[in-house]
Amino acid sequence: MSRREFGQIDRQRSGRYRARFTGPDGRLVSAPRTFARRREAADYLARVRGELLAGNTAAVIPTRVTVAEAVDTYLRTNSTRLRPRTLDLYRRTAERWILRLIGTGAARIDLGPLPLSTLTTPLLREWHTSLCEHAHAEATTSPGHRVPSQAQSARAWARSRGIDVARTGRVPAAVLSGWQAAGAPVAPSAPVDPAAGRTAAAQAYRLLRAVLNQATADGLIPHNPARVKGAGQVDHPERLPLSAEEVTALAAAMPPRLRAAVLVAAWSGLRPGELFALRRADVDAEAGTVTVRRSLHELPGSPITYGPPKSAAGCRTVALPGSVAAALADHLAEHTGPDAEALVFGKPDGSPMGSGARSRALAPAREAVGRPDATWHHLRHTGATLAAIAGATQAELQARIGHSTPRAAAIYQHARADRDRWIADQLDALAAPSTTPPRVPDPVAPAAPPRLSLVRTA
Repeated sequence: MSRREFGQIDRQRSGRYRARFTGPDGRLVSAPRTFARRREAADYLARVRGELLAGNTAAVIPTRVTVAEAVDTYLRTNSTRLRPRTLDLYRRTAERWILRLIGTGAARIDLGPLPLSTLTTPLLREWHTSLCEHAHAEATTSPGHRVPSQAQSARAWARSRGIDVARTGRVPAAVLSGWQAAGAPVAPSAPVDPAAGRTAAAQAYRLLRAVLNQATADGLIPHNPARVKGAGQVDHPERLPLSAEEVTALAAAMPPRLRAAVLVAAWSGLRPGELFALRRADVDAEAGTVTVRRSLHELPGSPITYGPPKSAAGCRTVALPGSVAAALADHLAEHTGPDAEALVFGKPDGSPMGSGARSRALAPAREAVGRPDATWHHLRHTGATLAAIAGATQAELQARIGHSTPRAAAIYQHARADRDRWIADQLDALAAPSTTPPRVPDPVAPAAPPRLSLVRTA
């Protein structure tokens, strides 16, 4: 054995040399491999000493912390920073996709018990490939994904015979009886979506990458091995905003208690959770504004609660178009309790409307106006897009929709065909100028919808 100023080198029976050193914690650490020559072992110890002096302990001493422990630390230490719903999503994502065995046969990968120091980019690439396959299989074989329900089959049978039946809601008893008498034929299965499960896989990868980023910052590993190109990205169909005419038609097709909710959502850009957390005290009827001070917080299996908006930028006051403010005033008089804390858009008993109840209320109306893709978040998207068309600057749009970064606000600045036509006309005038300067139209948003009366009829 050779004793040195730093570390020690000893010759093995095989003739190779082993290098060892004492770590900052006092534990004796052996090099991950032996060396053919003493000089190679000495060079290794010199590199180790340099890394330790530079404070890069993780670069030379493998951590014993496992992936499961790192995930638990990340969720625990970020619990006060993350919204409850986001934290719940992260926990379920970790349990379902990260801390479980993924794949079969030789491709079986269980990240949970692995020390962080054993993770490599090739290993995580294999894990992500197996994850995508596993998530796709679960998404396309889950109960009800491909096999139509009785209601779906009955509707398909009725429509094939020219019977008018609603796309949603309870199937009429006569239709069910006729379908059963015809042998209860099963509707064709929905085609398999090749991208099914891709979103879940991307969410799991992004969470793991965030966990490893924190582990890197904490000095547990020298660098983040989660560098699989495109693994955290997923392409979604573009969420098309509604036109002003579609917003008006959608509001008219809604139940009376929710007509003003559609108008406010589409012309203010409020998030659904912000909209349905508004109280009478948050509405200034004279000024025509609504002030966002809180948001609905929903967790599976738990009662709905209230909490702060998504970010500090979410606390804001938004001005409404005059006709929308008038419709909201009518709604307050007809459907909202007199107390300052009364929900503006709640259930008839005054309790908050969860996301499921809101979606069920919207479904028949969106089918009726020919926008089956529309959701409450589409209305927020619409409000932001219309504000951009009206000429809102990036900063103004960012403040109106409550986004903390310009990049997030830029998502809503869609081009519209009518504005593009106007731009083309101006370019044409530049390319072939006439003696008479062209009239420049006012590039403002479409006219606000006509005032919608919310007075209850007998």
